[in-house]
Amino acid sequence: MRNRGQAKGDRGQGSVVRGTCVIIFAVLIFFCSGYAALAVDINDLIFQGADFHYKGKLDEAIVKFQAAVRIDPGNEYAHNQLGILYAKKERFGDAFQEFSRVVQIDRRNTFALLWLGILHLRQNDLNNAFEKFQEIVKIDPNNADAYYYLGAIYNFRHNQAKAIEYLKKARDADSGEADTHYRLGKAFHNVDMIYNALLEYDRALRLRPSYTVAINETGWIYYNHGSYEEAIGEWKKTLKINPRDGDAIFNLAKAYNDLAWKALSAGNRKEAVRYWKKTLGVNPSNKAAKYNLKKYGK
Repeated sequence: MRNRGQAKGDRGQGSVVRGTCVIIFAVLIFFCSGYAALAVDINDLIFQGADFHYKGKLDEAIVKFQAAVRIDPGNEYAHNQLGILYAKKERFGDAFQEFSRVVQIDRRNTFALLWLGILHLRQNDLNNAFEKFQEIVKIDPNNADAYYYLGAIYNFRHNQAKAIEYLKKARDADSGEADTHYRLGKAFHNVDMIYNALLEYDRALRLRPSYTVAINETGWIYYNHGSYEEAIGEWKKTLKINPRDGDAIFNLAKAYNDLAWKALSAGNRKEAVRYWKKTLGVNPSNKAAKYNLKKYGK
C-alpha cells in the first residue's frame, strides 16, 4: 500500500512540476517575445528614420531617431544620426550633445569625434578641434578626414610645413578625394612650390572636372609666370561651367585691363582698346575699362 501511495504521490508531484514548467515556459515566451518586439521596434524606427532622412524629411527623421534612443539609449548609430540631423537643422548645440553622448558610450567612435571637431571649428575653437582630430588619427592612423582637417588648421596657423605634411597624409590615406588634392595644392602654392601645386590641382580636376576653384588657381599660376593666354583660357573654362563665378569674372577683368595697359605702354592703342572691350564683355560695370575706353577709344 505504501508503494502505491508513494507512486500516487509521485504522480501528484509530477503534475505539479509539469504545471510549474508550463507556467515558466509561458513566462519565458512572454519575455522573449517582448525582447524580440523591442529589437524589431528599434530596427523599424531606425529604418524609417533613415528613409525619412534620405527623402529630406528631416523633422520626421528626427522623431524616429529620438524614439529609437528612448528605447535604446546606448544606440550609437541613432545618436550619430540625430547629431547629423540636428546639424542640418542648424541646431548645433543639440548636435554637439548627441555626438558627445556617442563618445561617452564609446571613446573610439571616430565618426562622432570627427563631428565634434567640425563643430568646434564652427565655433572657431581651433584648439579643441585640433585635439579631436588628433584623437582620431591615434585610433585610426588611416583616417583621411582627420589628417585633412589637421592640415587645414596648420594652414590657417600659417605653418605651411606641417600643413603640407598632414595634407600629404590625407592624400595618401584617400587619394580619391578632390578636396584633399586641392588643399595640398594650395599649401604648395603658398610656399611657391609651383610644380607640386600644379600636380595636385591637376589631380583634383581629374577627380572632379568641374572643380572651379582648382581651375582658377591653375590660372593664377600661369598668369604670375607670364603665360597670360593660358591663364585666360583657364578662367574661361570656369565660366563655361559657371557663368556667374565671381572669381573667374574678376580674374578675367583684371587680366584684360592689365594687358590693355601693357599694349598702351607699348604704343598700341588699338590693342589696348580691344582688351578694355573684352573687360566689359565679362564685367560690364567695370569702371576702369569704361573710363579708359572713353578716354582712349575715340
